[in-house]
Amino acid sequence: MPEVGLALEKFLFEEVGFNRIQTEHDAVNPKSGRVMQKIGMTYEGTLCQAAVNNRGIIDIPTYSILREEFCSKKE
Repeated sequence: MPEVGLALEKFLFEEVGFNRIQTEHDAVNPKSGRVMQKIGMTYEGTLCQAAVNNRGIIDIPTYSILREEFCSKKE
């Protein structure tokens, strides 16, 4: 999965022109958070009771990366 995430970051920053990418995941799936960290995203915090899924109301950890962070890690 990290390879896909890196390719998506590259596309969104270099081809589409995004300045910031933000992602979220269900707090009971920490492996998703580890993938986000592996591709250079920064943990920004957890939004408590901010979403609903098949288990009910859930917390969602949030990660982001800026274009300048992406470009500096490529060098």
